Amino acid sequence: MGSGAAVPAAFLRRDLREALTYKFSFVSSIIGIFLSSATFYFVAKLVPSGTPSLGPFGGDYFSFAVVGVAFAGLLGMFQEGLASVVRSAQLSGTLEALLVTPLPVPAILFGSSLYSLLFQVFRTALHLGVALAFFGLSLGRINLPGVAAVGLLTVVCFLSVGVLSASFILVYKTGNPFSWVLGTVSGLLGGVVFPVALLPSWIRWVSSLLPVTYALDGMRKCLLASAPFSEVLPDVAALAAFDAILLPLSLVAFRLAVRKAKKDGTLSHY
Repeated sequence: MGSGAAVPAAFLRRDLREALTYKFSFVSSIIGIFLSSATFYFVAKLVPSGTPSLGPFGGDYFSFAVVGVAFAGLLGMFQEGLASVVRSAQLSGTLEALLVTPLPVPAILFGSSLYSLLFQVFRTALHLGVALAFFGLSLGRINLPGVAAVGLLTVVCFLSVGVLSASFILVYKTGNPFSWVLGTVSGLLGGVVFPVALLPSWIRWVSSLLPVTYALDGMRKCLLASAPFSEVLPDVAALAAFDAILLPLSLVAFRLAVRKAKKDGTLSHY
């Protein structure tokens, strides 16, 4: 195994061994997925089929909600995973030891969060699989190029937010504003469990400032509504614009945060 793959593989083995010692946590997460799907299945009975606000996404509320919840959980992990790694290393006293190793800082962060990210990808796929097998999730003709484009741009966007969060935690230790603002506001205004079109006009404009809105809209169109790539293009363009701003900003912020923490001698503080 080449050295480039050996580092994340070592982190993955470490975290997998630890996770296997908590078998009940895995089982409970599976039960939670089933209960979540069941909840939205029965809630969907209250929503008339063909509701206009659901039209662009296939018209079925259950499918709309399941895709939103499944992918919102994945995006939340990309957004918060790196910050959680930094905070955990601070509390355990291993952050300074990790950062003085010959490994590049991005390799340390990515490797430490790899298991959590892969497990959340698995949970998202399982969430969709359970909804499809037991509750009649209605998929359209899946637009694979659209899914790939929206997915890739979304991952870059939310990983960039994750790096910004990790930068804040590295310097200030707690009180991460990026996670709180995006997590709380996105859950309400990002169209996770109901269409943005239902929001009052005086606050709907906030949704256009949230990357989760375009990520979920694009993914739903590709998975549920058989939309061609041309219909997904506005969402792809919006996500690309977020990436163009957030990616370089996050890299600069993290570099400055590491430099400040080393200068102040606070890497081992928590």
